[in-house]
Amino acid sequence: MDVNMLETLINSLGFPIVMVGACGFFIWKMYQAQLQDKERLYAELGKATAANEKFAGIISTYTGKLESIENKVDKIQDKVGA
Repeated sequence: MDVNMLETLINSLGFPIVMVGACGFFIWKMYQAQLQDKERLYAELGKATAANEKFAGIISTYTGKLESIENKVDKIQDKVGA
């Protein structure tokens, strides 16, 4: 948009109407950018959720192994008499 077109719009419609249109356009552009950011955040959140579920499974596996080791250590303590 060049200066002559802007001047013509202001002269024909008035400054407040042109500024309302410009502000509306700005708000619309910001809203579109926000929607794109939100979609990217949802995608990243999905990846993080999948990773957390995988880590929870791994921790569960190691918890079971740790309990098994603790039981074996308790049996050894009982045999040794400590």
